[in-house]
Amino acid sequence: MFYSNSWTKCLICLIFITSGNSECPIPQVEGNQNVVLTNDALLKNDFPEGSEGTFQCANGYMKEQGSERITCTSGEWSTLELICKKKDCGAPKEMPHLTYEFNKEGTLFGATARAICDKGYQVQGSSYRQCYATGWSGRSRCEVVTCEEPIDIMNGMISEKPAKQFPEYGDVIQYSCDEGYTLIGNKSIQCNEDGEYNSFLPECKDVNDIPLKPKTISASITTSTVPPTIQASITTTSTVPPTIQVSGRHHGIGEHDINAVTTNAAAVGSVICIVIGPSMRLLVSDAMETLRQNVNK
Repeated sequence: MFYSNSWTKCLICLIFITSGNSECPIPQVEGNQNVVLTNDALLKNDFPEGSEGTFQCANGYMKEQGSERITCTSGEWSTLELICKKKDCGAPKEMPHLTYEFNKEGTLFGATARAICDKGYQVQGSSYRQCYATGWSGRSRCEVVTCEEPIDIMNGMISEKPAKQFPEYGDVIQYSCDEGYTLIGNKSIQCNEDGEYNSFLPECKDVNDIPLKPKTISASITTSTVPPTIQASITTTSTVPPTIQVSGRHHGIGEHDINAVTTNAAAVGSVICIVIGPSMRLLVSDAMETLRQNVNK
């Protein structure tokens, strides 16, 4: 009976001790990728009653608010209050003729930036940079575009060029010809933003070898819409003066009308010509000859 009561008391005591010293499992934070356990917490295998688990912000994140510690109570962990946010790399260092184009993340951890140079400049180094936990990756700079060294032309020379060996974007090279030669093409070329010149090299030609361009003479003729009219009258010694009327259309003789012409009329006098038209004179020799033939009959 004595042994039975002793074992009962010991069993009750063991149950009390066990329940009062419950351990917690390894702490975990589900659905939150911004926080992680510290190395000290990861090295522990047991988390007895009252022990603590410590967390920290993940790589690329920094503490915004809340405690990093949780406590094991009755086999359960307290709620983690740590809140972390992305680190901000800030704008990359300013460089001459260089700007950046950022993605939707801006300058926060994980963001990317594309280096863009001004017109006439090209990127040297990293074309893209990324925001890491330690800052922006790589380095970028912009260097001016250069063209090939200009060359001389036959029977000519470079009259003006920059002092540097390789012309830079925007530089101009001037050409001229020797005496007795004339320049064909552009007298100057310029270095473009793509590293090429904006024009072919000019040529110098002997002035005697250049064919003369034929001259073109332009003329315009205006035709009057009013038909020309010619009236010729002859005064004779006859009592019945003969009259000849000639009407012309479009610079031609249209019809002849002869009235009161006698066979014995002696024609003396003069012919009067009236011309209506654009500065045109019409000879009526045919009409005169006809008149003379009729008079001499």
